[in-house]
Amino acid sequence: MRPIPGLWRWRRNQLRRRSDVIEAWASLVTVGLVVIGAPVAGLAAGKSVGSDLQRTMQRQRAERHRTTARVINIDRHPAPVADSEAAHGQDGTRVALVRWRTPDGSSRTGVVRIEARHAVGDPLAVWTDRRGRLTERPLDASTATTNAVAAGFGVGGAAAALACGARQLLGWRIMRRRLADWAREWARVSEDWGRAGAGG
Repeated sequence: MRPIPGLWRWRRNQLRRRSDVIEAWASLVTVGLVVIGAPVAGLAAGKSVGSDLQRTMQRQRAERHRTTARVINIDRHPAPVADSEAAHGQDGTRVALVRWRTPDGSSRTGVVRIEARHAVGDPLAVWTDRRGRLTERPLDASTATTNAVAAGFGVGGAAAALACGARQLLGWRIMRRRLADWAREWARVSEDWGRAGAGG
């Protein structure tokens, strides 16, 4: 039966050094952090971000209202205040001046991004705040979930990378110390080499 690589670090023998035991424990802790700690950290981060985004989504849905506006002019305006619902996340858009009515019945105008297929006079959906001003559409559930999952994976991956990086740094420090010890031993041996009674 072939021995398991690295198992000798755990057994008592004359060749085992203190640094070998430290390195073995560091490897074990790193595996534990990558296998258990990183997923737990990612799950906790995902849940935290998800609950924050759910609260944001609920607040935005309470504060923002979908209303119908009409296109009154196209392509002669500065940067848009918001996207119309039809232009949300799509390419091939233009800038248009639109008019809508607020909940109190007054008329307002604003600049939004619309799909290229729209013409003057077309109705389209826009989002307004409580004061009737243009705003972006509220956060939707799928976007909130996607962001929460991305945050979880990001934190979990960062935790795993941090654990592996710390392990590599410790291994590098241990190797430097070993090389320094070996250099001192060789220097001592070379001084005694060939001398009578030196054991060389």
